[in-house]
Amino acid sequence: MEQRGRARLKDVAASVGLSSATVSIILNEASDRFPPATVQRVREAAATLGYTPNVAARSLRTNSTRTLGVLTDNILTSPSGYDMVQGLQDAAWDRDYVLLFVGTEGDPTQQTKAIAELLARQVDGMLVGAMYHRLLDAGRLPGAVPTVGFNAVLDGVGSFVPDDVQAGRLATQILLEHGHRRIAHITEYPTDGLARDQRVEGFQAALREAGLPPGRVIDPGPEHPASASESAEGLALPLLDAPDRPTAIFTFNDLDAVGVFRATQRLGLRIPDDVSVISIDNRENVAEELRPGLTTLALPHYELGRRATDRLLDAIDGGTPIPTDVVKVPFTVVSRGSVGVRA
Repeated sequence: MEQRGRARLKDVAASVGLSSATVSIILNEASDRFPPATVQRVREAAATLGYTPNVAARSLRTNSTRTLGVLTDNILTSPSGYDMVQGLQDAAWDRDYVLLFVGTEGDPTQQTKAIAELLARQVDGMLVGAMYHRLLDAGRLPGAVPTVGFNAVLDGVGSFVPDDVQAGRLATQILLEHGHRRIAHITEYPTDGLARDQRVEGFQAALREAGLPPGRVIDPGPEHPASASESAEGLALPLLDAPDRPTAIFTFNDLDAVGVFRATQRLGLRIPDDVSVISIDNRENVAEELRPGLTTLALPHYELGRRATDRLLDAIDGGTPIPTDVVKVPFTVVSRGSVGVRA
């Protein structure tokens, strides 16, 4: 069978009886002066011949590759990674850009190499993100390439992050609105993440604003089990078995809430009749599978990716500087059945 070479622009032009320049203008949507019937005829010919534009040649003409580099740690394999990647991709595809992902596993050497590889491919801009809300070192990022951060704070680089202070305040306010006054917060073991301290800050702020004394914050400590739910279960058992047990518990995340649910079952307590539980995450296949369903605050991961990409492309397409502020994106309350009214 005879092998045909790749269709060229002049082949499309010859098939419709137009010049290559005219066909190029039509296929690149560079002008609206041609009749719709002509445009349709050119596009059908290109499809029939299997013609695809030469991206490299177009890049030379426009000085743009329509490509964004996405530099991450191990975000692509984390539970939160999917929604952020979807937000990044949706925003990019809506404006005819493609994404080139590189993960570094937090290795500085890999990061340096990744940046060099992205620059060698002449990306038009970079999106830099993390698996969890934390500070990232932006010292190795090239200042000449437009850059926006997502789910991470980068010095001197505009970023979009979850509003964890407001999430802690909002979760506590929901419990207060249901009449709870003895509220405990089970947090995570300290890491380099920013969410832990910020959620505690919001928790205490809500209690203070309600005229209540500081709430009890239970920290797993250095000997905590590797499993978040197991750790939270161990912390919740003595807390709920005490005479002055809290009427409500606010947990750092949904897996911690699973541990609290198990602790209540072991003690013969009912949710939400005896104790209410609220969390942060809205992790797939966790919050909605508990009985009763877990009331939680959904992390804004999709919005982080989408808004970061939109800001980057606004700057690239508009030729304007990128603001260097840190934008805090709000959480969304997902009400189920784990929070009840305290009589």
